[in-house]
Amino acid sequence: MKKHIINLLVILGPFISLAQNMNEQVLKTEIKRVKLFLTAGEMTHETPVKLTKGRNKIIFSGISAFADPRTIQFSGSGTFRLVSISTEMDFLAAEQWNPRIKVLADSLEQLKDRHQLNVDLLSSYQAELGILNTNKDLKGQNTLTIDQIKAAGEYYRTRTFEINKTVTKIRKEQEVLSAKISDTRFKLTELNYTENQRSNQVIVLIDADNNTDISGVLKYLVSDCGWAATYDLSATDLNQPINLKYKAQVYNNTGNEWKNVALTLSTSDPLLSAASPVLNPFYLRYGEQADYSKKSYVQPIQQKTEFRNEVMNEINMANQRAYDNYVLDQKVSENGEYFQSDRAGSKNEGKKVSTVAMKQIEISDLNVDFPIAHPFSCPTDAKPYIVEIKEINMPATFTHVSIPKLDHGSFLLANIVGWQDLDLIPGPTNVYFAGNYVGVSEINTNNVDDTLSLSFGRDSKIQVLRKLRSEMSTKKISGSTKKDTYYYDIQLRNNRTVPVKINVFDQIPLSRDSEISVTVETIGSGKKDDVTGEVSYTVTIQPGETVNLELGYSVKYPKNSKVVTRTFKTISSPSF
Repeated sequence: MKKHIINLLVILGPFISLAQNMNEQVLKTEIKRVKLFLTAGEMTHETPVKLTKGRNKIIFSGISAFADPRTIQFSGSGTFRLVSISTEMDFLAAEQWNPRIKVLADSLEQLKDRHQLNVDLLSSYQAELGILNTNKDLKGQNTLTIDQIKAAGEYYRTRTFEINKTVTKIRKEQEVLSAKISDTRFKLTELNYTENQRSNQVIVLIDADNNTDISGVLKYLVSDCGWAATYDLSATDLNQPINLKYKAQVYNNTGNEWKNVALTLSTSDPLLSAASPVLNPFYLRYGEQADYSKKSYVQPIQQKTEFRNEVMNEINMANQRAYDNYVLDQKVSENGEYFQSDRAGSKNEGKKVSTVAMKQIEISDLNVDFPIAHPFSCPTDAKPYIVEIKEINMPATFTHVSIPKLDHGSFLLANIVGWQDLDLIPGPTNVYFAGNYVGVSEINTNNVDDTLSLSFGRDSKIQVLRKLRSEMSTKKISGSTKKDTYYYDIQLRNNRTVPVKINVFDQIPLSRDSEISVTVETIGSGKKDDVTGEVSYTVTIQPGETVNLELGYSVKYPKNSKVVTRTFKTISSPSF
């Protein structure tokens, strides 16, 4: 028997020794660098680590719960052997990261004790009132004197008044205490909901041959963060370059605040598979942007969704425990079972984990990184914060566009050649012209042309008017047919001090019925598209000049038929 024990000790000896000699240390490190993708981010922690000879267990605490365990990497300068990397959720460490939780929890206990003391006081005063009410009958075997009756009455009145006054004071204090208890419960629940989002631990096992110091680097991908492009587009005049401010709206909902991090924005997708894609034939089509298939790719979006759902389930369970603990006074015992306190609080829901709405955009296959020059800080509140990427002055040619049949306005377009070199992605644009805010436009880079046209809104200095020339517009009946003729004058006036090029669009109606025929009477200098009926004019107007354009057509149809030869628009109007 002793021999077996000795043999067992010989076998287990190295493991027991290893467990006894394992050096465990918990590190709380700040994020130093963030490489932010459109819907994810790569976090980098840098910290010195002291290793002792043998097995070392390094616990990086306070890591975002949304960190993808498949992407965690640890490296460092120095001699060591990396044994393993794992993750573990620790929802009980919230107080370590936020000392205010313990302060509020202690305050809550004090408030509840005071509330319970008042409950006990009210009970005792109510009992005393009950005794007074029971013994206030002065009838007895002996006859009381007047002075005795007065003394007894004064005692009952005075004591009852004192008790009622004290009870009123206690009840008012109870109202204040109840409000403070409710508010403290809510704050504790809110803080725990926030801390539960950074309750992850990364556990790194390292073997070292000697005591040594290394510079540790921890990297991982985390969801619930990203950026979207936004722009400010401004021009001072038609003959001046335009200014484009390329900015990003950055959001952080990871649970970890970013404090003075080195930020890089990227258009690449870190969740793509490492497998090589299959390149299929590239067919060109009218009106569509061709694409190629990535058949051998895994489904990164689905994997991300499944991983996030698992994380959210764990966070929701932790949030439920916080709610049950602080709001319902249901605390968890060591065996994991709930027990109900005698002093339940008022119900007060805490906020849930915020989410950010997503949209689909199309960007170039070429990945671009934008290093941000200055340190960047961002709280973890899912709100957008502006980061300036770069500012560009670009030469542009300005043209005007007008469709007077639909709108008498003239719209200013800036045409940019070589825009592909600017690394733009789709996003909203605030437009300014001559120091005035024009409105919101949109940069759409899904464009196969070499020229990108950006709208600068309406130009009030270019006047456009389309009116019917009544003296030449007639309706005639000849035999069994009816002929309607329409002539329009389109007047353009340039009130600017420089020449303006304007493209004007109108149309000739089309017929799909053999009994209805359309004849073009005049389009002046315009060009007609026989398929769509569109008529286009390109005119350069000198400063102060007025130009007239002509459009005329006739429609012939059976006289007993009704043909709609004009278009109408629908607007709202008061109804009395």
